[in-house]
Amino acid sequence: MKHLLLLTGLFLSLSIFAQVPSYVPQYGLLGYYPFNGNPNDVSANGANLTNNAAVLTTDRFGTANAAYSFNGINQNLIRTTPNFTFNSASSFTYSFWYNRNSTSANGVLIMNATNAAGNFIWIFQAGATNSQFGTNKQQSAWIWAPTPSTTSVWTHIVCVYNAGTMTLYKNNVQVATATFTHTNVTSANMPLYVGRGVGGDYYNGKMDDIGIWNRALTACEINDLYNSSNSLTGVSAGQDVSSCNNQAITLNGSGALNYFWNQSVSNGVPFTPTSNGTYLVTGFNANGCSAWDETNVTLGQLSINAGQDLAVCPGDTVTLSATGAQTYTWTNSVTNNQPFIATQSGTYIATGVDGSCTDTDTLQINVLPLPQINAGNDTVLCAGGIVTLNAAGGQNYQWNNNVQNAVPFTAFNSASYIVTGFSPAGCANQDTVEVVANPVPNINAGNDVSTCSGQAVVLTAIGGFNLQWNNGVQDGVPFNPTGNGIYVVTGMSNDGCYGSDTLILTVGTLPDISAGNDQVICQGDSVVLAANGGATYQWSNGATNGTSIFPTQSITLGVTGFSGAGCSNTDSMTITVNNPSQSTISANGIDTYSLNGSTYTNSGTYTQVLTNAQGCDSTITLILSMDYTGISETQFTSMNIYPNPTNGELYLVVPEGMIGESAILTDISGKKIATILLNDVLSKFDLSGFSNGVYFIAMEEKGAAAIRVVKE
Repeated sequence: MKHLLLLTGLFLSLSIFAQVPSYVPQYGLLGYYPFNGNPNDVSANGANLTNNAAVLTTDRFGTANAAYSFNGINQNLIRTTPNFTFNSASSFTYSFWYNRNSTSANGVLIMNATNAAGNFIWIFQAGATNSQFGTNKQQSAWIWAPTPSTTSVWTHIVCVYNAGTMTLYKNNVQVATATFTHTNVTSANMPLYVGRGVGGDYYNGKMDDIGIWNRALTACEINDLYNSSNSLTGVSAGQDVSSCNNQAITLNGSGALNYFWNQSVSNGVPFTPTSNGTYLVTGFNANGCSAWDETNVTLGQLSINAGQDLAVCPGDTVTLSATGAQTYTWTNSVTNNQPFIATQSGTYIATGVDGSCTDTDTLQINVLPLPQINAGNDTVLCAGGIVTLNAAGGQNYQWNNNVQNAVPFTAFNSASYIVTGFSPAGCANQDTVEVVANPVPNINAGNDVSTCSGQAVVLTAIGGFNLQWNNGVQDGVPFNPTGNGIYVVTGMSNDGCYGSDTLILTVGTLPDISAGNDQVICQGDSVVLAANGGATYQWSNGATNGTSIFPTQSITLGVTGFSGAGCSNTDSMTITVNNPSQSTISANGIDTYSLNGSTYTNSGTYTQVLTNAQGCDSTITLILSMDYTGISETQFTSMNIYPNPTNGELYLVVPEGMIGESAILTDISGKKIATILLNDVLSKFDLSGFSNGVYFIAMEEKGAAAIRVVKE
């Protein structure tokens, strides 16, 4: 970092000197103001002026913002504490270009003064007739070297003071001289005014290229300033120089007769520089013409450091970085700051060069042995099996695939596992183990099963061999589950790996279905189908549960009921349909006729509705013929039988005149089976003990017609 800072200062000096035109003498230069956009001093002294409202304008070459204009009222430039103090015995020179406005009567262009009495002061002012270089003992009479004033034209002025002798040059021509004669003059550091004097006297016009020297310029140098060119060329300060480790150096100018160096350096005389810097030489020829050149002096306090000794592992990349110099060379074909692989132990020497300085330093590289790492034997297992990899031969093992040494893990896939083991010195070596994870068979137990209590289930898995179920189940063999359960099947692959799958078996409870009580109805009556015990129902006749039916004959209906889980059970209901009976009685009566509690006295047709033995309507139609006392006549009245067909009980309705007689029951062949005694108008006979079939009933009275009866 120190070296960088010194170089920065060096470049800064170069940039400052480079702004001073080559035709401007550098030897003794105290300040040079080209007014290129500002009032700054471009010499190495940096004695900048402060601008009090002066305005940038075009210079004598027509370049904009390259000169300053003053209004003669209040505009000026000032350096309150300049970097020089002159006295009456001094030698100094100041030069400038000016262009005075024709309307200006008087004004100070440049002045170095205060109001304090007795001080040596100097001035250049322009008046209506003369422009003049003056010196004075403050508050005494001025001593003048005048020249006629010029206006509206750029004019070059050089004022030379050489230990009391005043010489004025105008446009490269000596136009006046004078001698300073005041005695007992004091000196002080006084302000430098440009464009006004200490007491005012503002200048109206332009100024440019002000230069101040602490010596008397030669006529050749004044000529070069006027012509902006060098009469003397070829002056050289020599090549840049390095001073290594406080060694003395010698600066030698060339191209002239006499040489003057800055920084108190004598031409051709050795000296020891104390800092980096730019050294400027001014060379003069026999005619007093001067030119200048620069050289850079760089200090070199060189002590390089090759770095610390290294212990590395075989194959490691090493970068050797020496410090302390500008360039470096290494032994063993090593390049500074360039990585290389150290293959063997050895000594490495660095040589550093900084300018003319050279230094060396050494480091040792020790190539350490590698550990012999053993990852273990290859492993074959089934995918999902547990593996523990445990390396040996080193310490601090690092495995790929996120494996930790000696920590069990689950291997789902075949892979190569690489372990890096370290020696106590930190050297790493590797070994590899193969873990083969044979695939687990993809066993499929099938979809989950829902069944009902009492139903057989068959579980059949696929995807492997030797399929084994839990809960005592055999693959493909029906069984009756007793309840819900989880069934796991395990199967084997050709590699001997086992896989498994699971299904859930749900056993639903059978609903307790009731179709309702058996019913006995009469023909024409309705029955409501109202099964219960389930969620939904299906009747065998297709009817919807909760609706009414009108059976025309006895039937047995089955119902299937389903639970919410889809399990079903059945029940049945028998509906017995009894038919209503109808009969017609033709009867004769004398005076009155009674039937079933009703008495009739007139002939006619009468209807009675009674309840028969099955509880159904029995309709009797009575055809009555009445005789009244004195009429004797016997008529045969037919018999009425119901129900017909019958499943057992049989009712016989006869006229009163047939009460006490008998009827004969015969089979279809005419064989007499039974005699039925008619004890009342309505008599009952039980056929339930007889076989189903066709029978006939007839009165024993000869000639009576038989009635066909069907037993079901």
